[in-house]
Amino acid sequence: MNNKLKRFLLYYLPLLANIGLIAYLIWQLNLVPYFQRQGEFQIFSVVYAVGGLVVAVSGITAFVHITANQKGPRPLFALSLVNTIIPTMLLLAMLQFR
Repeated sequence: MNNKLKRFLLYYLPLLANIGLIAYLIWQLNLVPYFQRQGEFQIFSVVYAVGGLVVAVSGITAFVHITANQKGPRPLFALSLVNTIIPTMLLLAMLQFR
């Protein structure tokens, strides 16, 4: 697989998914009136499903990065760790601000 494509799929696509989740939560929780908002369970389900996939991909990527490529680029390792933390923080924020 092309190295740039692999880097995009494993590091930057989860980051884009996290940015999309942030935009979705801001849109649903702040900009849409409560009576027009999608059901809170549906919001939770979307964030949980997409966030779970992001955590799985980023967690596996971070694990493989640290075990197989110990002298690799540290910013990509840090990005994969941040990508695993963001969905959890979004779920906590959603539960707090609903």
